[in-house]
Amino acid sequence: MLGIKAKITIGILSVYTTYNSLLIGARLYEIRQRRIRAEKATESGDLEALEEHAAPEKQFGVLIIAGRFANPFREYREQGMFDFFFWRIVELINYRPWYPRAGVPRSIAERETMLPTFTPDYEVLFEQPVQKQPGSLASEDSDGGNASHSGDGGSASLATSAIYYSSDTGSSTNIALDSPLTQSWTAVSNQHASPRHEDDNNSSISSDDHLSPPARPHQQPGLRSLTAEVPPCAERLTVTWIGQSCMFVQCNGINFLTDPVFGNHLISAYIGPKRIVPSPCSLDSLPPADFVLVSHNHPDHFEDETIRKIGNSALWVVGLGVRPFLARRGIFKVVEMKWWDRISLPPIADKDMDGWEIACTPAMHWSGRHFFDANASLWCSFMILHHSKPVVFHCGDTGYSPDIFASIQKVYGTGCELALVPIGAYEPRFHLRPLHCNPEEAVQIMTDIGARRLVGVHWGTFVLSDEHFLEPKQRIHEAGAKKGLANAVWGAEFGRTVVVPYRGVADDENSSRGARLAIEKDDSESGSGSENVYIYARAKVESVGPMRAVEGRDTVIW
Repeated sequence: MLGIKAKITIGILSVYTTYNSLLIGARLYEIRQRRIRAEKATESGDLEALEEHAAPEKQFGVLIIAGRFANPFREYREQGMFDFFFWRIVELINYRPWYPRAGVPRSIAERETMLPTFTPDYEVLFEQPVQKQPGSLASEDSDGGNASHSGDGGSASLATSAIYYSSDTGSSTNIALDSPLTQSWTAVSNQHASPRHEDDNNSSISSDDHLSPPARPHQQPGLRSLTAEVPPCAERLTVTWIGQSCMFVQCNGINFLTDPVFGNHLISAYIGPKRIVPSPCSLDSLPPADFVLVSHNHPDHFEDETIRKIGNSALWVVGLGVRPFLARRGIFKVVEMKWWDRISLPPIADKDMDGWEIACTPAMHWSGRHFFDANASLWCSFMILHHSKPVVFHCGDTGYSPDIFASIQKVYGTGCELALVPIGAYEPRFHLRPLHCNPEEAVQIMTDIGARRLVGVHWGTFVLSDEHFLEPKQRIHEAGAKKGLANAVWGAEFGRTVVVPYRGVADDENSSRGARLAIEKDDSESGSGSENVYIYARAKVESVGPMRAVEGRDTVIW
């Protein structure tokens, strides 16, 4: 005879299994129906039917099942409670106290030798663009070297008459933040805005000496030692990797921060996971972010202490369902977006914002900060566009599905200058394949969207999976070399500032929408088992040369 506790347990498990099976069935049914409608529309050749059912925005639009977001991709596999506990048991069985997980050395000095950390190039990052007339493009004679920048990192702020956030019903496509509001947007008084906490100490950093990030040195006016090979601020992109998917990105002087995480512990100093090596800098040492792009709300992409520090000093660009989390922390300068939404960036004092946009794009992942909010908010990726040309792709977290990235390329075209793609947290493969791509799949994402350069991120920061902590960087370079893209692929290094020359052109030939990736076989070596060589018809990837070091600095030009 089963006891009452055993009966209750069996009953709960039965209800959960039935409910979970129904959700899986409903998701697969909707995916099949979308595919059938798209195939019928394609066969019919009717333009209205194609627009209604076969367009990527329709076939791979946001999917909601039982009030929660779901993945509309065939490659995704649900990971419920049973899956979670099974892999925790496997971890316990494989636990070896004498061999730390992922091969991370116990010696901090040894870790820092294996994962070198560089100081961001603050002189480059704090340089201000030469002032131009609104709507003008960078001029040939721009002189960024003579631009001045303030010692406190500048005080640029969004020059909007009101702050806007999306309603609970979702956001609208092609939202103009500096135009009259649509019905789905609500104005919030500027009295809610609060300045960033000007606190020189990052309180999320451990008090241990070896975990203290270096402080930014006092900034002197002007750039003292940059050579002429470094383009002026208005004619370049820069990326600086902080850790995980956190990047400080500058586009012609506009500051973007992606998936902010600067602390040394994800949950707490007692629970961990603990950062392998300290952050290369604190939030306060960087120029103020104008926009913060959050791909999803997992703690390793959305850190509480950093959220508090940024506050309303930047415009938060997030997926549906994240706004209430920020509102509870007093942050109202928020734009919620769903997949395929596209917004023009609002004006910022003393910065040329002409033609800059952000598009919210799909990803295959999940969301949640605790057990009961799983998939209550949307996970996503972002494309930064300039005059409709893709410039920077922030991938966030994603498993690989060709439908996702072929669709992004179809909608926005090829020629993206920088693709920031995760390359770690992929083992055990069966368990993590639907959630995280491996290095080879990251290179495939690059080719799918037609990007010119790939920066491999989301590795070497926290131990969240079983592969060796150095393996992702090694494999991403090997995968790039096999595709003939050795110069176009880079495993990011903590704190190193990378400069990419970029001059925006409104009528750029590379921004042709729907341009397809041409794959040609290298006939001369086809008999020796060589890999296919990927050639970008419009993105001109073959013109990307190796990184060049700037003399006397850790900065490199790509």
